[in-house]
Amino acid sequence: MLFMRNKVPKEDDRAADVLKAMEQWQEARRYFENVSDTDLVDYAIYEAEAARRKYMLLLRRYAEERQNRE
Repeated sequence: MLFMRNKVPKEDDRAADVLKAMEQWQEARRYFENVSDTDLVDYAIYEAEAARRKYMLLLRRYAEERQNRE
């Protein structure tokens, strides 16, 4: 959508993104813990690591933005 290109995310939106990423990471970890097919173990590891990195990135950016505003 073109009209959303210049939209600056609000702090609430950023916090919601961080929480959503954390939930995705937790879900990926639960999946890894419950997967029994050996072919899916690599996939589960990849998904969990990708979700963890996404969460850490968003959390770091959110914390930096909050610190810069203060």
